[in-house]
Amino acid sequence: MDAGSRWDAICVGAGITSLAFGAQVVKRHPGARILVIDKHGVPGGYATVFRRPKAGAAFDCSLHKLSGMGEGGNLRRIFADLGLDGELRLKVPADYFEACLPGGSIRFGNGVDAFRQALRDRFPHERAGLDRFFDEVAVHGRNGYHQFQMMDGTFEPDFAQLRYAHKHLKHVTVADALAERITDPWLREILAATGIYVGGFAEDLGYLYFLHVVYATLTQGNAYVEGASQRLSDVLAGRIVAAGGQVLLGTAVRKIIGDDAGKVRGVTTAKGDFYADRVYLNAAPHYALRTLFDDQPALAPVWRKLDNLKPSRSTTTVYLTTDAAPADLGLASTETMIFACGADAGRAARAACASDDTCERAYWRDSVMEVTNYHALDPNCGRIVCLNVLDAMAHWPERRSPAYKLKKARALNVLLERLYAAKPGLRGHVVYTEVSTPRTYERFTNNTDGAGYGAMVGTDLSGHVFHHAFPVAGVHFLSAWVAGPSFEAAFGYAEMKAKQWAA
Repeated sequence: MDAGSRWDAICVGAGITSLAFGAQVVKRHPGARILVIDKHGVPGGYATVFRRPKAGAAFDCSLHKLSGMGEGGNLRRIFADLGLDGELRLKVPADYFEACLPGGSIRFGNGVDAFRQALRDRFPHERAGLDRFFDEVAVHGRNGYHQFQMMDGTFEPDFAQLRYAHKHLKHVTVADALAERITDPWLREILAATGIYVGGFAEDLGYLYFLHVVYATLTQGNAYVEGASQRLSDVLAGRIVAAGGQVLLGTAVRKIIGDDAGKVRGVTTAKGDFYADRVYLNAAPHYALRTLFDDQPALAPVWRKLDNLKPSRSTTTVYLTTDAAPADLGLASTETMIFACGADAGRAARAACASDDTCERAYWRDSVMEVTNYHALDPNCGRIVCLNVLDAMAHWPERRSPAYKLKKARALNVLLERLYAAKPGLRGHVVYTEVSTPRTYERFTNNTDGAGYGAMVGTDLSGHVFHHAFPVAGVHFLSAWVAGPSFEAAFGYAEMKAKQWAA
């Protein structure tokens, strides 16, 4: 590839939204030439794996549960439109997740009816609140799920339902909504647990948005890609290249090039300049504005909007391998949620974060820990289990400092002990561990505050329109910072942008 070459569009960052966008553009517009540039050596952003040959493991960088994979699901439809269903093998788990409580476990079947019935059986005194919650998932979660189709006119909502949701649900957090509907704090914690999929605790997330997350995952089906999410990224990158585009890796973009008329012309990299009249940024907007654009008064309104764009929580993750199949050691479910306390105590602990000790207790000990048994999903990647807790970067020291190393060791010990307490058969059988912290996320993604999921979708959405009327014509934003967390949101937003290609 020659510096100075001209393209129909340049994507800065090879995250999953860029790849999904590029693959859909070249299918809809044969002959369109897309250049995707990324500083890393593999495409996919979070949708990648890192290999540890000595451990016999290929670890997925992030949880790659795909929502919308059932009959009628948006992601399943997009996969079919792209012909991906012929190239990818999917694993549909039998369980939604297992809830490990101090008093015992509940294993939920995969699907909204199974989940609802199991909760009604375990918490019969909460039947009215559960019915109200699941009715809201069915109505308002469904409407939120079809947001992109509403925008292009292919889904006609009931406007009375939209008005009700805007008035009564839009400005309410998950914590407050569940407190109004559900009395039992353990049940509230179980219902809110899937907030970890989108980077927020119950007090962080908007209830209306959360209903759509539950609808997407439970009602519209979920599945995992065999070969981990890297397989999906590689297939999409292959589509772009096969159509005459390029995926240029190991190359950091230094600047966006604009002209005197306020229009984008291309990008500057260490390998030279590349030109296009459209540039799509798959990067945290705070980072992009600070490093890729010259300081200019026209960007001041964008910065003001970004003041209201709150980053999601970050994540501390333990990647581990075992010396036997995890299922044989007592970890039978594909996904397990380990609960330490009910919703009220967990929320109080997080509200009291004021020191390293209180933050470690709140995030590592007193909040839900999500455990994925990747071996049960794809044995070919190794005997892998991943432990995830939502975390914050503020209490983490700088990387490579003695304090940082000690803190990583404490995190590893705390999370492993929680795993062993819930699944004692695993003790003595963990043979490899590796810890990823909020500092790790910051290092590899440049995400604000090490956010693991892009922007937080709370009750104030004013910052989410930061990219509207962007002052440099031809610049567009992709990624979870505008599309929202999850693979399905990435593909849905990419589809919308691809439909606007000819506009």
